[in-house]
Amino acid sequence: MILACALALTAAPLLLEQEEPSYQADALVVARQLGVPNEALPRLGQAVFDGGALEARIAADPTVGGNTNELIPERLSLVAAEDSIVLVVQARDPVPATAAQLATLGATVLAEELNRGGAGVGVFALQAPATVPTEPLDAPDHRLLAAAGALAGVALGLGLVALVAALRRPVLTAGDVWQAVGVPLLGTVRMPRVRRRTFHGPVGVRGIATVTRWLGSVPSGRLLFVSSPSAAALRRRILVMAAVALGVLRSVRAEAPQEVLDAIRRHRLGNGAVHPLADATDKLVLVDGSSPMEVIDPQTTHVSVVIVAPRGVSRRRLRALASDYVDGGLVGVVLVELRLGPRPPAARRVSDAPPPSDAENSGQVSDVPEPERA
Repeated sequence: MILACALALTAAPLLLEQEEPSYQADALVVARQLGVPNEALPRLGQAVFDGGALEARIAADPTVGGNTNELIPERLSLVAAEDSIVLVVQARDPVPATAAQLATLGATVLAEELNRGGAGVGVFALQAPATVPTEPLDAPDHRLLAAAGALAGVALGLGLVALVAALRRPVLTAGDVWQAVGVPLLGTVRMPRVRRRTFHGPVGVRGIATVTRWLGSVPSGRLLFVSSPSAAALRRRILVMAAVALGVLRSVRAEAPQEVLDAIRRHRLGNGAVHPLADATDKLVLVDGSSPMEVIDPQTTHVSVVIVAPRGVSRRRLRALASDYVDGGLVGVVLVELRLGPRPPAARRVSDAPPPSDAENSGQVSDVPEPERA
């Protein structure tokens, strides 16, 4: 958003500044004799210039064609400096020769109109015809306009981001999770980039060890992983990692699509044996789904629920996900942060080879996560 605003406002001045260049020519009227005080000449000249008679005479000239629209002051103007006997008539036009011709005509008519006052006012004359200009009027510095536009775009983008953040109220920290749904943040998992419909094991994934420690204390029964439909792929990847990592601590079984079960088997280490000191009756069933009513019967078994959501999800959406579990069962929230950057080389990508032919739809799985890397 910030980049888009900066680019838009950088280009806007350059796109708007596409007008035809204008040329300006100057013609001088000099007071050969002056019958009024010198300091009164600028006011006298401006009064005659703006009186209407001068504009009408100029418009009647064949070179102008009778068009008085936007003649004074858009195309003709007068510059009268203090304590000077020179009046400068300036003319502007896209055609350099036309600008010079109009300036000369304006200065000639101005001198004649001033001379109507008689000797008591003074004697005025055209000092010299205007020369044809060769350079257009100074245009705005495009580099300065672009820089100003870029700064304005960045400021606008930051403002929009702040506004969206204030309205959306993204969930980023444990405090945000607690304020939104009243349960702890089980961990923030930095998900590696993988190909679509492939799954990463828990080894070396930052944040999954923290999630595993939390889930290790969940009571026996069914643990339901839920998310919004758009985050279903993230939910299933977290379920695979959790199943593999928890398998070394307790008896774990998964109820999920076949591709998830296959991924769990691929990533387990050793023979999948549970820790010898683990309680044999402590069994946990990890269930992939979006609602308990779809996959389990809450009346017959204990249900715990974990919400999986992208880091930065809005509080409103997180509350909506938790609304079905406000009467209990919600253990916590797992936030997933997608790691940016290119996908790993093909040789290092997660294998998506088919599982062994004797794989069952559900079973016990096991793996040991590495410590989180700094």
